[in-house]
Amino acid sequence: MATEQLTSNRILVIDDNEAIHSDFRKIFAQTDGKNELDELDAELFGDNTTETQTGLDFELCFASQGKEGFELLKAETEAGRRFNTAFVDMRMPPGWDGVETIEHLWQVDPDLQIVICTAYSDRSWDEIFQRLGRTDKLLILKKPFDEIEVTQLATALCEKRRLLQESQKKLENLEETVGQQQVEIKAAHQDAENLIDSMSSILISIDENDCVSRWNPVAVSTFNIPIADAIGKKFHQLNIRWCKPDEIAALLSAKPENEKVHTEVQFLDEMDTTHTLDIRVCRIGQDATCKSRLILAADVSHQKNLQAQLDQAQRLESVGQLAAGVAHEINTPMQYIGDNVRYVSKSIEKLDPLLNCLPALVDDGVSDEQLIDLRNSLADVPQPKNIKSTLKQIPNALSDSIEGVKSVSRIVAAMKEFSHPGNDEKSQVCLNHILDSTVTVAKNEWKYVAEVKLDLQDELPKIAGLPSELNQAFLNIIVNAAHAIGDRVAKGKGDDKGLISVKTVEKPDCVEVVIEDNGGGIPANARERVFEPFFTTKDVGKGTGQGLAIAHSVIVQKHGGKLWFDVEEDVGTKFTIQIPRVSATEQEERDPPVEPIVQFVTSSPAEVIKSGV
Repeated sequence: MATEQLTSNRILVIDDNEAIHSDFRKIFAQTDGKNELDELDAELFGDNTTETQTGLDFELCFASQGKEGFELLKAETEAGRRFNTAFVDMRMPPGWDGVETIEHLWQVDPDLQIVICTAYSDRSWDEIFQRLGRTDKLLILKKPFDEIEVTQLATALCEKRRLLQESQKKLENLEETVGQQQVEIKAAHQDAENLIDSMSSILISIDENDCVSRWNPVAVSTFNIPIADAIGKKFHQLNIRWCKPDEIAALLSAKPENEKVHTEVQFLDEMDTTHTLDIRVCRIGQDATCKSRLILAADVSHQKNLQAQLDQAQRLESVGQLAAGVAHEINTPMQYIGDNVRYVSKSIEKLDPLLNCLPALVDDGVSDEQLIDLRNSLADVPQPKNIKSTLKQIPNALSDSIEGVKSVSRIVAAMKEFSHPGNDEKSQVCLNHILDSTVTVAKNEWKYVAEVKLDLQDELPKIAGLPSELNQAFLNIIVNAAHAIGDRVAKGKGDDKGLISVKTVEKPDCVEVVIEDNGGGIPANARERVFEPFFTTKDVGKGTGQGLAIAHSVIVQKHGGKLWFDVEEDVGTKFTIQIPRVSATEQEERDPPVEPIVQFVTSSPAEVIKSGV
C-alpha cells in the first residue's frame, strides 16, 4: 500500500485511566480565543500575557486497552489514515501491557513513533529492548509528566514521522525512477546488443589478458567459430588460419602511440579460399597502459575481386585503345616477312633445275663420263638471269624475315604481359624490361609525334613489385607525354617531332625512373589536380582523367614509392618515380612509417608543392 500524505499530527493515546485522556486533551486542545483565566489575567495585568497554546494542529484518538488500541490503529491504517505517534501506558490490566501492545502495534505500522508512559520501574530498559529490540522509534515518559515534555515529545516525534514519511516517499519515487531507468538502461543495452549483432562487420573485444570478451555473429559466420568456443579463449589460440600470423601478433601488441591500426590481413577458410579482411585495431579506454583491444574488421574479398576486375578492365581498355596501333605495328613487319618469303620461294623455284643437279655434282662416286653427261644436260636447261645476285639476296631476305618475326614476337609478348591480370603478390621484377615492353606497346601513340630515347641502366637491380600494375602506370605517363607533344606540334609551337626520354638509375634504397618530354609542360592551373581521379585537361572524349590517378595509386599506395613532376614553363614536364628496393614490411622494420609524398616542382626552385592526393 502506498504511503499516504499525513494531513495532521495524529496521536493515539492508549491508557486505561480516563484522567490521563483528559490531561492529553487539555495539553493538545485547540481554542479559537482565550480561556477564562487568560481573560482574567488580561484584566488584572494587561493584554501582554504569553500564549500558552502550542499552536500545533494535533488530532487525538484514545483507547483504554492495548487490544482496543491495536484494533483502532489497524482500522485507521487500512482506511489510509496513519498515526504519527502513540502514547502507550505500561500497565493496563487486565489486558495487554505496554510492551505486548507495542509489539502488536508495530506489526501493523512498523514506523509508528511510540512513547511508553509509566509511573513504575517494573520493567528495565534492557528488558524492554530484549522484547522490542534496540530502536530509535521508542521513548519512555515518566509519570507524572510535564506538559512541556509531552508537547516536545509529541512535536518532535510527529515531525520525525513526517520526515520519515517524506523520505520514504522520496525513496519510493527514487526507486521508481531507478526502476524506470533500469528498464530504459536494459532496453538501451538490448538495443546496443541488437545493433552490435546487426552490424555487418566483425566486432571482437579482447581484454587485458588477451582473452576474447566479445564475439559478434559476423565473427561467428566469418571464422566458423561459435561464440561459446571463442569467449574466454586466448585470441591467438583460436583456430584461425592467418596467412601471416606475425602480422596479427604485431597488430595486437602495438605500442600505445600507435594504438589505432588500419591494415589488411588474409586468412584461409575451411575450403582453403583466401579471404581479405580490412581490419582496424584500437585501444579500449583512455588509459595509455590499457591492454584491452577492440577489433573491427570487414571481409573485403568481394571488393578486392571487383577491384582486380576493374583494374584488369582498365588495362584491357588501354590495350583496346592501342589495338589499332599495335595491329599496325604488327602488320608492318608481317608485310615484309611475307614479301621476303615469297621472294625466296620464287627464287628457289627458278633455281630448282640447278638444285636438282647438286646431289650428283657433290657425289664422290660420280665418274668423269657421268659429269660430262651432267654438264651436257645442264646446257639444255634454261639458266636464270642474275643467278649470283639471286643467291646473294636469299640470305638477306631470310635474315630480314627472322628480324621481322622477332619484332612481332616482341610486340605480342609485350601485349600479353601488359594485359595479364597479375595477382596481389609482389614478385621480383626488372623495371628496364617493363619499360621496354611499355614503350613497345605504346609505339603507335608516340612514333608519329616524337622519338623515344631509352637510357636504361645496365644490370639494374630488381624490385618487389606488381608487373601489370607498373606497366599500366608507365603507359599512362608515356601516353600523356605523347599527347602533350602531339598537341604542341599540332599548334605549330614545336619541331615536327618531340622527344620522350626514359631513364632508369639505381639509388641507395630505391630504383628511380625519369620520364621527360618537351610537350610544353602541364598548365599552371591544373598542376595541383593532375592526380585527382577524373580530372583531365583534354577535350571531351579524349581523356577519362584516370591516367595519372592510376599511376599515383600504383606507385605511391601499392608500392610505397614516391611520384612527383617538375615543370619547365613552355618546355616540358619531367616525371620522377622512385620505388623502394625492399618490401614494405622490411622498410617498416628499417624506418618508422611515413606518409608517402606526391609533389611537383615548377621551374622556380623555391616553389615546391607537395600533395597527398
